[in-house]
Amino acid sequence: MRKGFTLVEILIVVIVLPFMMLVLDDFFRTLIKDIPRSYQVVQENASLLSMLEQMQKDIDEAKGLPESFDEYTTGDKVLLIELAEGMICYQLKDEKARQRRLLNRTQRCWVRRKLTDNQPPFLLSQESTGALEQTVWSIPNAKVEWQVWRKDGDGYAVEVKTHIEHKIRGEHWEKKMANSHLYFVGARTCAPRTENAGTGAF
Repeated sequence: MRKGFTLVEILIVVIVLPFMMLVLDDFFRTLIKDIPRSYQVVQENASLLSMLEQMQKDIDEAKGLPESFDEYTTGDKVLLIELAEGMICYQLKDEKARQRRLLNRTQRCWVRRKLTDNQPPFLLSQESTGALEQTVWSIPNAKVEWQVWRKDGDGYAVEVKTHIEHKIRGEHWEKKMANSHLYFVGARTCAPRTENAGTGAF
């Protein structure tokens, strides 16, 4: 009956064990850190794509891209879009992207006169900021850059570049999901009607 291990067996364990620990360390590091982090990147990218989808819809239906409106001015953090029913403002602030439907000073005074005491405080808060509606997307690690293309002072397109900064081991940041988009003003209203194509209908 054996009461111990041979020297050869002990040497094999001593040699093999560090390699096994190295492999398992990488496995558990991936399981505990990298997979949840990658899931977070995917979730944030979904939020970013949702914001871009709404922005494209607004620009497709836009009448123009004004340089300023009331106290807002188009720049790195603000994008103004003029629609038939009013003005839309996209704003990057506090790791969030906000879409607001703006009111000018005259419209705000008219809304104040229409407000009554039994209306909800949330509406009062929105009205006091000059916005009737607001949509917010949380994108803490996303980087969004837009540039308005202009000709003779009139904006006709918006170029939007996006990516998500993903922190890997140590202090190194890596770009993920990098994309570039170009949206033209009035693309939807200018697009040819194709619903009757090939049917002979007029």
